[in-house]
Amino acid sequence: ASYTWDSNIFANNTSGGDSIYAVSAGIDFRRHAGMIGVNGNASVNASSFGENTGENFQNPSFSLELTKQNGRTTGSLTAAASRQSKADALVNVRNESWNYNAGLNLKYPVIERYTLAGGLGFGYLDYLDNRLFVDLLTYTASIDLFYIYNTERDLIAGYRIRYGETSVDSAYYDHAFTVGVSGKILPKVGGTLRAGYQFRTPTQSSGESFSSITASGQAKWTITKKINAALQLSKDFSTTSTNTTVDSTSMGSDFEYGMNSKLALFAGLGYGVNHFLGLPGANRKDSYFTWSVGAHYTFSSYLKLALNYTYYQNWSTVSFSDFTRNSVNLTASSTF
Repeated sequence: ASYTWDSNIFANNTSGGDSIYAVSAGIDFRRHAGMIGVNGNASVNASSFGENTGENFQNPSFSLELTKQNGRTTGSLTAAASRQSKADALVNVRNESWNYNAGLNLKYPVIERYTLAGGLGFGYLDYLDNRLFVDLLTYTASIDLFYIYNTERDLIAGYRIRYGETSVDSAYYDHAFTVGVSGKILPKVGGTLRAGYQFRTPTQSSGESFSSITASGQAKWTITKKINAALQLSKDFSTTSTNTTVDSTSMGSDFEYGMNSKLALFAGLGYGVNHFLGLPGANRKDSYFTWSVGAHYTFSSYLKLALNYTYYQNWSTVSFSDFTRNSVNLTASSTF
């Protein structure tokens, strides 16, 4: 159960704030006996707004993962479906959608130092209001070659192709070529970092083509025995709910300080830039900065309390999209 005060529930410069009361319940299933492991989840989240009752929602979500971690070939098969209600900072309104995803990821060691990894993905973003929003269907295929450089890190070279199709009959192909490193990136910093070049080409002659640098990264940083950090980096093309191509860059870090076995403090920082491309983008550029602080206290597995504050500032060349957002959230959770 949670209570949230959100000062800007629509993510624009004319929006007001509201109180949001939410309850959620779910069940997890795990079975890791035998060759195939199974992870499953089903949950529902119901939220009620104090004044803007038209934004109330009840959102279910489901996920299933089959994993194989033993033998020469390892990998996973995943499927998920969830209903989402959120304030979209790229279009500055709230929207509701069903999000369907499925994926197959495999890894196979070719010889002692070389390993091949590949993946297939499917995604369908189905908006409930198609008067304003455009549905998006995507198919993704990727292949990566891992080279064991030493006992602490692997080098990576990969290619990804992504096909996207919208409900307004536009379609595109994304091609991305990347290289990177996995394992120990720096002393006390481990994870995966990769960068390269990508380009988007339309399937119709009337569409526009785009190209840019692409990057992604996730890392964990052990600062001290009690202080840990998680780092994230992403630069990729995306398609908004109104069918505009955006070149999005985001960087973030999360820090946690475990004071003792029950109390932990955490903080986060984030920065990003969104370039809206082509004629529909109308030379719009957004940049944002966000930070958060909070704490969680564990009484037992039956009761955990968390309190956090988040500040978000969005600067935009479009005045309607230039806004500030403050939120405070108090959550009580229990696991049986």
